[in-house]
Amino acid sequence: MSDVRSNEEVLTEGLARIIVPRLESYVREDGKLEPAWMPVFYNPEAALSRDITILYLSTRFKHGFYFIDALAGTGVRGLRISLELGGEGVLNDVDPRAFHYIRRNIALNNLEARIQAFNQEANTLLNMLTFTGIPFDFIDIDPYGSPIPYIDSAFKPLGKKASLGVTATDTAPLTCSNARKMLRRYWHRCVDVDFEKEVGVRVLISNIVLRGAAHDIMLKPAVSFLYKHYYRVIFETVRNASVSLENLSKCIGYIWYCPESLERGFAEAGEGGASCLSGKPVFIGPLWVCELVSGKALNDMLAQLTEYPWMQRYTVKMLKILAEEAGVQTPYIRVDKVYSRLKKNMPPFNQLIEAFQQHGFKVARTHFDPRALRVSGDLSEALKIMDALGK
Repeated sequence: MSDVRSNEEVLTEGLARIIVPRLESYVREDGKLEPAWMPVFYNPEAALSRDITILYLSTRFKHGFYFIDALAGTGVRGLRISLELGGEGVLNDVDPRAFHYIRRNIALNNLEARIQAFNQEANTLLNMLTFTGIPFDFIDIDPYGSPIPYIDSAFKPLGKKASLGVTATDTAPLTCSNARKMLRRYWHRCVDVDFEKEVGVRVLISNIVLRGAAHDIMLKPAVSFLYKHYYRVIFETVRNASVSLENLSKCIGYIWYCPESLERGFAEAGEGGASCLSGKPVFIGPLWVCELVSGKALNDMLAQLTEYPWMQRYTVKMLKILAEEAGVQTPYIRVDKVYSRLKKNMPPFNQLIEAFQQHGFKVARTHFDPRALRVSGDLSEALKIMDALGK
């Protein structure tokens, strides 16, 4: 079953070897691979997502845990979970061609005893597995487009304390490039802001958290990030109605934003508690207002790197910047837009960061945008510092 044909190749990712259609056959005129053209979906750029999944799960489980990859494509994520962490589980894809590759890749990696392959519609499979009596420790939802059609089904087979990995490639609606689809799919009315990439992940998280609460499940993001064409969130979950309610009360709120001065902050309700240097604040939400990443989870993941020397350099870079961001929760601010409003030239970022720190502000770069910073504290004072440094 694992014989490789002339129009295929064998790639290595982590400890897994996978048979895929020959990648060079699906390269666009601009030289970039187009995974959507392939008969079975495999995207090398999503290796970062799979690396981070492995590192996160390594801090939670070592052996003897059960997982489901409900939209598995070639099966590479589940193969790596089994090979690198000792997990046992299910790889599924509704596409018969993907199912064909999943079975061959399980055989290629000698994992027939630890992984079962299914060729089911994802919701059907997840609902069916709910009645096996097996509490699954990790479920992964990684579709083409929005994960929302699969989320409610994914909650059902989860164990009492578990983890849920979710990928969203519909970044256009989530960043409000398609406001109508954002409203229709995620129940969120778009507001023009300079931190739309962060709004996207906060809307995604809040939508999933609210859906989980309907199933008496509490969800908190341990890791969340945006990389190129996709958002990725890994949630810690607890099946407990009262804890879920407490989580909603604390973490679903609003961001207030001043369109003229570019100040911003968090508010529990869509009114009061905010004032602007000029103009009136607008309120964005409801959405997730608690931490996007767990500092402890990230530090634990970074500590695990020596055990997984095959992790890619850009994975390590992403984890380090996320760990830095964990210390500053305020939505990032586009520095170039501030100086555009001020009609001044922007100073070097290092000079700006040093000035903030000298005035007692916590400050961090953000992975969302190289032109942005996270700054804690009174942003009206921070904006005065930026004004003074401009030329």
